[in-house]
Amino acid sequence: MPTIVLTRPIGQNHTLSDLLREQLPELDQIELPLLSIVPNQDPAEGAKLKEMMKLANLAIFISPNAIECSMRLLDFEWPKSLPIAVIGGGSAEALERRGITIEQGYQIDYPKNSEQWDSEGLWDQLNSKKTNWANKEILFLKGSGGREWLGHQFLDQGAKIHQVMTYRRMPLNIEAPIWETLRQQTPGKTAFFLNSSEAVRHLSEVLHQTALWNPIWIDSVTLICSHERIAKTAQETGFKQVECCLPGNEYALVALQDWLKSIS
Repeated sequence: MPTIVLTRPIGQNHTLSDLLREQLPELDQIELPLLSIVPNQDPAEGAKLKEMMKLANLAIFISPNAIECSMRLLDFEWPKSLPIAVIGGGSAEALERRGITIEQGYQIDYPKNSEQWDSEGLWDQLNSKKTNWANKEILFLKGSGGREWLGHQFLDQGAKIHQVMTYRRMPLNIEAPIWETLRQQTPGKTAFFLNSSEAVRHLSEVLHQTALWNPIWIDSVTLICSHERIAKTAQETGFKQVECCLPGNEYALVALQDWLKSIS
């Protein structure tokens, strides 16, 4: 039976998993959370965030995780006076779950076209208003690493960048039992859905460094990546069967439908 491996952190695969069960019932599913999200609960970081919010002209949440973890650091509601920017629809939904919407009077920017849910798309969206970024204070709320390109665009325009690390990512322990479940699958009939370059690198490290894995996994397993940068990382780390789709669960579904046809 063909298998899809869902690699997002625990609790973040529900919508895609339900969609695949409805549309592709013949596809077995394994949840392999390659990275776990550990919120930053340091009170000093919370105080730092509150002070930066007073200075910032724009706050950018890099991911849904950044939204959830940032709100945990605060003990008050997000001020409607501080504009927000997010990368895509998943983050917009995370804001909505917190009651932070345009309809409620908040200032929120993100690319409306799902084909542009990346750093470049957000940069284009923000610049469509012809904003002069010189001397503007930009607050990035993020995990460790990631989205460096976007920060450089602001710096090149004369803006000032501030960052608060609201969470960190912990790679899945190599001794976790779920690895053994995965190892029992047939590589040529197994596809991974990946939306993180860091997750790709961890997967590569496990497959390369653990003697239990047959080398055929690197050559035969298919990686479906939600961005060209992630696909490039997959190729650079040695994977041979790498495909790319646009962000969004509907595009993941189409990519998996095409993959199933290719192995049938």
